[in-house]
Amino acid sequence: MGFKIGFRVLVLLFGCGLLAQKPVGKIPLRKYLKQLETTHKVHFGFIDEDISGVSLVPKSDGDLKEKVAEIEKATNLVCEFVSEDYVVIRKESAELVFCVTVIDSETKMPLPFASVTSGKMSAQTDENGKFCANTIAVFTISFIGYETREFQMQGQKTPPIIALDMKREILEEVTISHLLTRGIRQLKNGSFNIQSKSTGLLPGLTEPDVFQTMQQLPGAVSFDETISNLSIRGGTHDQNLFFWNGIRLFQTGHFFGLVSALNPNLSHSITVYKNATPAQYGDAVSGTVLIETLPETGSYYENSIGVNMLNFDFNTAFKTSDKTSFQFSGRRSTTDFYNTPTYNSYSKRIFQNTKVTNLFLDEQVDYRSGEKFYFYDFTGQFRQKFGERSELQVNAIFIENELELYQSLSSDTIRNDESELKQQSLAANAVFRTDWNARHHSSLSVFGTRYRVDSDDRSIGNNGRNLRQENVIVEKGLTARHTFRASENLIFKSGYHLSETSVVDHNADNLGMKEEESRFLLAHTLFLQAEFQWRKWFFFGGIRQNYFQTLDRFRTEPRIVTTFDVNKNLQFSLQGELKSQSVQQTVDLQQDFFGLEKKRWTVADNLETPLITSTQTSFLVSYKKNRWLLSAEPFYKKVRHITSRSQGFQNQFEFADAVGEYRVYGIEFLAQKQWTNVTAWLNYQFNRNQYHFDSFTPTEFPNIYSIPNALRFGAVYDDLKWQFALGANWLSGKYYTGTTSPIPIFDANQNLAIAYAKPNARQLDDYLQTNFSGSFSRQLSSKIKVKIGASVQNIFDRTTEINRSYRINQVDATIQQVNISSLGRTFSAFLRVFF
Repeated sequence: MGFKIGFRVLVLLFGCGLLAQKPVGKIPLRKYLKQLETTHKVHFGFIDEDISGVSLVPKSDGDLKEKVAEIEKATNLVCEFVSEDYVVIRKESAELVFCVTVIDSETKMPLPFASVTSGKMSAQTDENGKFCANTIAVFTISFIGYETREFQMQGQKTPPIIALDMKREILEEVTISHLLTRGIRQLKNGSFNIQSKSTGLLPGLTEPDVFQTMQQLPGAVSFDETISNLSIRGGTHDQNLFFWNGIRLFQTGHFFGLVSALNPNLSHSITVYKNATPAQYGDAVSGTVLIETLPETGSYYENSIGVNMLNFDFNTAFKTSDKTSFQFSGRRSTTDFYNTPTYNSYSKRIFQNTKVTNLFLDEQVDYRSGEKFYFYDFTGQFRQKFGERSELQVNAIFIENELELYQSLSSDTIRNDESELKQQSLAANAVFRTDWNARHHSSLSVFGTRYRVDSDDRSIGNNGRNLRQENVIVEKGLTARHTFRASENLIFKSGYHLSETSVVDHNADNLGMKEEESRFLLAHTLFLQAEFQWRKWFFFGGIRQNYFQTLDRFRTEPRIVTTFDVNKNLQFSLQGELKSQSVQQTVDLQQDFFGLEKKRWTVADNLETPLITSTQTSFLVSYKKNRWLLSAEPFYKKVRHITSRSQGFQNQFEFADAVGEYRVYGIEFLAQKQWTNVTAWLNYQFNRNQYHFDSFTPTEFPNIYSIPNALRFGAVYDDLKWQFALGANWLSGKYYTGTTSPIPIFDANQNLAIAYAKPNARQLDDYLQTNFSGSFSRQLSSKIKVKIGASVQNIFDRTTEINRSYRINQVDATIQQVNISSLGRTFSAFLRVFF
């Protein structure tokens, strides 16, 4: 018995010993090298094909040289120490491997996935900006938005660093190379440039949304959280000009302004002008936003698919020959398939006080309601080169929002009235460019764009009113441009622009009402501008000569920028411009188009709708040293001939037809500190924005779009793999008009009316929102990369009233206060695969 027990114990101990001595399994060599790089602070250079499919048992002890020797023994690869912290790995029969690291010349940050070509060979840098080859040859290195550079691969003892410069003309010389986050720069003319593909995270955003990113810039703010109410230096949203690849966009948002209408995952270069807009752009008295879709480069990562909590999308780019390429993107919401927490939060915010949640009836009605909402967009580009000097480019974009609303009386179990609201944009152009020689460049483009919003509004019940409304704007024309580079320091640009704009308004119901109005405007423009750099001075001057043929009116508009570099740290810039605008949006009734898209486009007629004009000056002081950035920019702007209908008043002037102006002055201040992987900033703006209408009493009062104080601050961590952003927005409360009495009064016609106090004399509570974002990217193979992320808007769930108005209940003769609350806590997440 004792022998048996002893034997069993011996067997058990022997078995445990065998288990303890079980060897560690093989792992891919690539994974082992990454472990060694982290553990020993060393870098390995190799050709992907040389180590592909190679596995080994990792050595758990010993120093770096012993582990490298073990790699040679186990794989028959040659490992050579080029320096103490750099090891080259190659096949025994292969030539020596040479490596380079590609970085941004200004930020010194690596450029991952830059294109590297030599003859028929094509590859990309890895996520650390590194590329290796086993041949001595001339390589061409390119990256979107950067100057292409050639490099002779040689046998350097240490991996050389290749610094790429941003593409720029004289005017585009960079003043600030890293603003708020990676990929945002301020140019010497005071404009901002955003490279979407290389843009880092911003608080509350999961993707590089063009219009959401703009709201973080000094001078831009949205008082109601939507991108369809973006105010630049006190102007209205329709006073901003948006160009997508040379085509004007009249629609900028999905989900009625909460989501950008442009796919954020395309490679966009966005330039934002607040003042001194180039002379070739006009017809907007506030900001100008130029969005260019950049061609993809390289062989990999030109295709991607992604999904978030509102939509899924794709984008792809490919070549059918050396001179022919295509680029497509598409996005479709998932909101009509299932309701995510993000959709529920967004719909709760945007559908307040609209037909979706309010029948606009005076009596209490018991009814059922349901909605189906979805959006989608699609873009396509075609490029065809002719020889080495000419290129044809065709661009097209389609955007649509659709809301279906089902409502019926609770007592009616049979009838279910369906109302419908649609927004649709369709735009396209064709551009032919020719480089005659190194000094002369020409282009000719023809374009067409159409925006349409229409609704079929059916009141519930058997005898209800069915109202049909439609607003359509169409613009078409051509633009010819020529650039003459007289020298390295002097550039001239000139051109001609022809545009034809037409607007149709239609209103009809089943009770016999039918209204239709159409307007038309034909305009011609000549422009000339010059850019000149002399020592520490930079000059830009332009003239835009407009002739509005339909109005029989000429208008000359100069633009100017003068910049002086006191030294490498301190810079002064004086800017000024005169501008005009012939197209604007107006509001007839707050309940139009379900109360969601109540603004209608119209054109100037020199009668009820005059041509809007503006004057603006600003002075920028910028100081940067030791990765500190301090800037201050006071400004003054005056906009004349605005109509009261364009301002969306919700007070005693709601139905008035008057022409006036507004004057705004203020200052924008930015303080920013940048460390290796961290950027922190504080952005403050103050302005005083006042209306002046001669026919109103009082004649002067605060602008409804006035935000006297706006403070935004945040911090971003970015090491290219991990990104985190935390920030907060604080805005002064919006101005509104209160009442002098809680009960209605009788007007001159003995109708019930509201006794309003002084216009825009009261303010709502201040707005405060704290946001967070985070993302992580990982390269799964040489051709596949995955990126995931999440965000939280309004972390502390602090809701604030962002709009207040009043209405009369005719049934019980009372005044009802109508409040709109800000967005509540909103979670979002995304997954994206590049291949």
